[in-house]
Amino acid sequence: MKRKKPVISIFTTTWGHKSIGKAVENALKGYRVYFNLIEPDAISVKPYNALYVVSPSLFKLPFKMSQLNYVSKIIEKYLSKPYTKKIEELIKRQRPKIVISAYFAFNFNLVKLSNKYDFLLLNIIADPRTFHPLAVFSSAENFVFDENAEKKCLNYGISQNRIIKSGWFVRKEFQGSYNKLRVRRSLSLSPNEFTIAVIGGGEGTISILKILPAFADIKHKVQVVFICGRNKSLYRSLKLFQAMHDLKNGNDVKFVIKGYTENTHKYLQASDLVIGKAGPNLLFETVATQTPFFAISHIAGQEDGNLDIIKKYKLGFVEENPVKAIKLTRKIIRNPKILKRFQKPLQRLSEYNNKSYKILMEYIKEKLNTNSLGS
Repeated sequence: MKRKKPVISIFTTTWGHKSIGKAVENALKGYRVYFNLIEPDAISVKPYNALYVVSPSLFKLPFKMSQLNYVSKIIEKYLSKPYTKKIEELIKRQRPKIVISAYFAFNFNLVKLSNKYDFLLLNIIADPRTFHPLAVFSSAENFVFDENAEKKCLNYGISQNRIIKSGWFVRKEFQGSYNKLRVRRSLSLSPNEFTIAVIGGGEGTISILKILPAFADIKHKVQVVFICGRNKSLYRSLKLFQAMHDLKNGNDVKFVIKGYTENTHKYLQASDLVIGKAGPNLLFETVATQTPFFAISHIAGQEDGNLDIIKKYKLGFVEENPVKAIKLTRKIIRNPKILKRFQKPLQRLSEYNNKSYKILMEYIKEKLNTNSLGS
């Protein structure tokens, strides 16, 4: 009788967590996999998205206050309740041997259910460095980006044998070799012009607007792709700017304005430089295409560590001051050769993250064998 393949259930949500979940799904071969995408609770989404879109710099104080012990307990109770019934229904139906979670709010329920339904819980920590204490779980296997994140888990009281240093999980479409000129042609971009992608993340933060003056009165051929995510107001504003710019300045700078797109990987591959908010997925997806990254904003508190990563690993530039960011962008356009210094560091980190699939697969295989989870 043929032995059934073990079942693995992935639990994730929208925002960047979906991308991590999809990357994990890409990594899993030889298993029956369920991909569970659960929408986040609407009440908790609105204030977070408002700060994300309008002023991510204001998030620092709420992020710090939320780490107070009594506040954390309130958050845990508040976040776990909306998902309790839904998650248990899915676990009961799918009967997984392993559950992989990419969203910490689901883990409050999954930890309790892991004993009841006898599965192993793998927790993919969705921030590479400045993650919240609630993001780690002592009874789960915690997958972290690098040794710095590993040390932070230890400081939070997580046992060494519950921490797996894996690199960042990036979807397969961002990885591998590609022909930049061919990609540009497929996107109807000029194949030989210096190309910049300015990306506001999935929700489309308006903080990317600070870089617009960098492209005024530029006397160099350059094409700039703005990706606005789901922010329709941002999209309309940029389309208006594009129309006014084209009337006044002619064709030295070509603007392409996009809303939400599933082809972000192609625009990253087509670019010589990516400018945007320093979210972890955009950052590491850009790294996967070995394109320099220029961080002009970040979610204060939560993404502070991402700026440190850009500097430590030499992935590009960090400059959130509008005047200085504009000046640096214009300098890069005039002299693109200054980007060459990032090529080797980008290649090294890309190769490091590419190992995440193998690390996950080997870990699962070992656990299935040693813990008899596959029976």
